[in-house]
Amino acid sequence: MDFITALAFYKLSEFIALKYLIKQIILLVIISNILLISQNRYKIIDGKNVEVDKCGFPIDDSFQENILSPEYMGYSYDSLLVDLNKWRLSEYVKIDSIGLSVQGRPLWQLTVSSDPNNVLGKRTVHIHARTHPQETEGFYVTREIIKILFSETELAQTARNKCVFYIIPMYNPDGVVLGSPRKNANNVDLESNWNTFPHQPEVAALKARFTQLMASENPIEVMLNMHSSSDCKRYFVYHHENGTSPAYAILEQNFINGVRFYYPNGIEPFNFFVSWTGGTALQYPESWFWVNHGENVMALTYEDMYQCSQTGNFDLTANAILRGTLDYMNIATEIQNTESTQPEDFVLYQNYPNPFNPATKISWQSPVSCWQTLKVFDVLGKEVATLIDEYRNAGSYEVDFQISDNGHQLTSGVYFYQLKTGDFIQTRKMILLQ
Repeated sequence: MDFITALAFYKLSEFIALKYLIKQIILLVIISNILLISQNRYKIIDGKNVEVDKCGFPIDDSFQENILSPEYMGYSYDSLLVDLNKWRLSEYVKIDSIGLSVQGRPLWQLTVSSDPNNVLGKRTVHIHARTHPQETEGFYVTREIIKILFSETELAQTARNKCVFYIIPMYNPDGVVLGSPRKNANNVDLESNWNTFPHQPEVAALKARFTQLMASENPIEVMLNMHSSSDCKRYFVYHHENGTSPAYAILEQNFINGVRFYYPNGIEPFNFFVSWTGGTALQYPESWFWVNHGENVMALTYEDMYQCSQTGNFDLTANAILRGTLDYMNIATEIQNTESTQPEDFVLYQNYPNPFNPATKISWQSPVSCWQTLKVFDVLGKEVATLIDEYRNAGSYEVDFQISDNGHQLTSGVYFYQLKTGDFIQTRKMILLQ
């Protein structure tokens, strides 16, 4: 074989290998996309294993009647119009529309701030509810948030002075009017329609609004997507680091733990519902934020209790969400835990923020009055700080830990904090980044 022939044979082999590699990459992408999008759960309904969405409701419409309450629609579109007229009386709100539904109904938006006509320099929070018409409880929590923001409490004044809240109380008005539990007038689930084209009018309008706000001087920092779940639990849909990033997963934990501090017995821990374990799902509003803005926006779905025997306490939930949101944004408010029920268990929560510098908050709860000790240790087990060593009554508590609390500066690294109360001992890890 001469040199020219050998070279040609080598190049041909190289081309075949490259072609095979490209095919394998394409195949992996296809498989990955399948894994990324299909991440729903399953429940046994009438003896059958039925696929359900993150709210716990069947994907297949034929099973909806088996899980819906006969009073599932609750709050009507006419009720919203009445409330809009009441809300307009407040000096802290401006009401307009971000677009129209399939049947031409306005997608009403509340702009809430100390001066809703001048929000320059205000930090931005976005909330939308009633994507799934049947999930009225998510709206009731949203309505309580609105009530708090319209009040003259110190919390409300701080929130209005520091932030602007954009709230869409009924994102799917057609579905509400038509009595469609989960879909719009075109029989499409708006919650999982963010990666299909052309978009439904409601999705297009909300995405355009998100895009507009994210391009502003004060983009959205927290986006809450309000729903309710047939699981009869209150929880946030936590996105695993496989679908986001390790840093974002920690931010999510900080946010959820911060909210739970104000309602520890009412809202489940962050790991109650873990999604995106197989990668980034692309069909949700939160997906759009992650793909386009990454760790800059805390975008989460909140699930309230769907018509369970324990459904209620919407005011407590709203208070916790609002306070936790402001804490996450490092906006100081007066400390007030309004939960009236006594803790049922000992719990040591994950500190927030984490990683931290120069300070972090550590919270815990005790169901009994007892001597309580909270200490911080380095990775070698050496005690570096004693935060609490005293008798305390049953209740929920929080302390600040400064990196200079022990009299000398701590270095970057992993530390552990430990709560001891009688026979109960719990230890958690935190990270200091200088």
